[in-house]
Amino acid sequence: MPAPRDPRAEPCWVDLLTSDMEGSAQFYAQLFGWEMRRNAQDTDEGYAEVYLNGSMVTDFIANDPDSEVPDCWTTYLNVTDVHAAAYATKLHGGKVYLKPIEVPGQGTMAIIGDPAGTGVGLFQAFAPAGTATSRAPGTRIWNELHTKHFETVARFYREALGWNLSPVSDTDEFRYHTYGQGPEAVAGIFDISGYPDSKSGWRAYFAVADTDETVALAEKLGGTVIHEPHDSYFGRMAVLGDVTGAEFAIISPSKS
Repeated sequence: MPAPRDPRAEPCWVDLLTSDMEGSAQFYAQLFGWEMRRNAQDTDEGYAEVYLNGSMVTDFIANDPDSEVPDCWTTYLNVTDVHAAAYATKLHGGKVYLKPIEVPGQGTMAIIGDPAGTGVGLFQAFAPAGTATSRAPGTRIWNELHTKHFETVARFYREALGWNLSPVSDTDEFRYHTYGQGPEAVAGIFDISGYPDSKSGWRAYFAVADTDETVALAEKLGGTVIHEPHDSYFGRMAVLGDVTGAEFAIISPSKS
């Protein structure tokens, strides 16, 4: 996991919890061009690093067959003090699902939940590095939180993690705020209370060159289409499920 640079608790990383490491590796290799690698000295077969053109873009973690947690993509937020962030989480009505633990050679991580129970990772790095996303195909480009408890959750992120939220739209029909404004925005919170079939949770977006072609390929590879391709202000996007059902979004970014 690369070390984040900025102390603003912005998304810095995603990883995949999967019940089929090899199946996921094959799916994403053909979809995004990713390469799963295992360290020859590492005896842990439940973890693998994933690369694109020589750069690490994510990692895969094996899901325990006895776990009640479904396969999913997990978003991580960078923090300067993971212990303080965990304490603030509890102080403002959230939960700590995984207490801070050290990731050897990289930093300290924890898993917390907002007051509605939606989980997200925290990561405090040992060494500074960049957090900016890339618009290159196959890389993470955006992260957003979908919630049916917008006011409570937005207040939690403001008070516990210091987010400065800016409304993109604030109507009952469409409520969406971003952390940061305009081109400086680094994450979003989407009110899905008016969408009964939508799932709460963090969603990771990956850039692609052509959304429609990627959707067709995902279906051919055994994935599912959750939301068909459609145009947005930010580009043409779609929501997919991989071979084990883990949901993620793709977007072909607009040129502007």
